[in-house]
Amino acid sequence: MSKIINYYRHGETVWNKEGRLQGWLDSELTTKGIDQATSVNWNPEIVFSSDLKRAVQTARLMFPDHTIHKNESLREINLGHWQGSYIKDLQQDEQYYCYLNTPHLFMNKTQESFGDVTNRMLAFHEYLVQLPYERIAVVSHGVAIACLITAFHKQPYNQLWGYLLDGAACFSIEGNSE
Repeated sequence: MSKIINYYRHGETVWNKEGRLQGWLDSELTTKGIDQATSVNWNPEIVFSSDLKRAVQTARLMFPDHTIHKNESLREINLGHWQGSYIKDLQQDEQYYCYLNTPHLFMNKTQESFGDVTNRMLAFHEYLVQLPYERIAVVSHGVAIACLITAFHKQPYNQLWGYLLDGAACFSIEGNSE
């Protein structure tokens, strides 16, 4: 049996539009984010979502006829004391500069590490591979999915931002589940 797992980023949020960091905090989907989510046309057998509100709302809009299975392993990176901050206000923060420009050198203090995000996303992916479904949808977050893609491509974290998906965009993994 061939298995397809589609990883979707949540739709655009108010804080995305305002240039604010969310991490484990939440803001509402924008009209654009709602449109992004409702434009998805795929019929999975089962749907998983991060337990954060923006991802659950996106999943419900994408797959209105499905039960949404929430899981905290699919959460965005925890950005610690940066959560809720405007990106423009962090431009002089040396740690944030490193996070953004040299992620492979980033040393987390109050934030979750890229390695921890990658490990929980890979562990959840391995769980999905074992399930008896051929078409699985997963709604998660930009950095979390980028960490997963980086791991799949066996790339260092300095390649991370090249894998960041836009709102409701999809990264698809296809293969045999045997």
